[in-house]
Amino acid sequence: MEYINFRAVSEENDHSQVCGSLIDKVCDHLKLPESTFLGTRITKKMLIDNNELSSHDKKLVTDLIQSIEWRNTLKPDTVNISIYVTETVEYLEVAVIRVVLKAGKKHKDRLTNITKLLHTLIPYPLVLLVELQDELAISLADKRINQADKTKLVIEHIYNSDWLHPEKLSANENDFLNDFSLVNVSSLNHFELYQDLISMIIGLKASRISGNYESKNSSISQRNYKPEAQVGSEKIGTSTSSDFSEKSNEDKTALLQKLEGLETELASIRNKLKKETQMNIKLRLNVEAKKAKQEIATIKNELQ
Repeated sequence: MEYINFRAVSEENDHSQVCGSLIDKVCDHLKLPESTFLGTRITKKMLIDNNELSSHDKKLVTDLIQSIEWRNTLKPDTVNISIYVTETVEYLEVAVIRVVLKAGKKHKDRLTNITKLLHTLIPYPLVLLVELQDELAISLADKRINQADKTKLVIEHIYNSDWLHPEKLSANENDFLNDFSLVNVSSLNHFELYQDLISMIIGLKASRISGNYESKNSSISQRNYKPEAQVGSEKIGTSTSSDFSEKSNEDKTALLQKLEGLETELASIRNKLKKETQMNIKLRLNVEAKKAKQEIATIKNELQ
């Protein structure tokens, strides 16, 4: 697949030459067969009338959502990919949902709230394409069968990209959007397809630390490849990014969550150090800070 520029302006940086909205480019690049197109509107009333919705969630729908379109449905009737069902997971189809939020700067901070609500309400694996004016966020979620009520699915983890702005895309974000396409994922079954899409969002998050997006698309991977420095026949330094890419989505997520937790812990220790006056406590905090920094460095090395 040809590598494209998802930025909203031309390569000459002429800001008057807008090359189409980011959401339209992403939808086109997804390469979803015409047979999958549904184009059904989901009204806010349909969501609000749900008896399981709290008053807080109903207000969230009313205040934030402008429109929702069930854009595409991937299932055996529309695409030649098998379903996948076990005692714990159910992948009968994958739904691509386009969500437009009302304009408002504060709405950007409510992405987690709105994606969690929609992943909960719609009982299928979802690809949520969330628009806020010129920006786009992509959200997916692991779901499992509720063992107490097997007619329902329970969210295990939600994977949200950051907000992507067409005029502020980093090289890693542009690589991710080039990768995010049906042609770059497994066609074995809907579970494998969806897990590949999730791995792309995880890869985008990891790239903010490593500086490099690990692509499933070989043409992008080739573009990002940087040979290690060598002296004679000896390599200087080693890369473990392949080790990270070979981990399961669950293990990748756990590693990134551990890193986030350690960074939060280190920030807390540093704040305590600024206020602490007793030398023995300062010494203990310094030891804790050193340990946290070492663990952070170890994890970041795995992502390089």
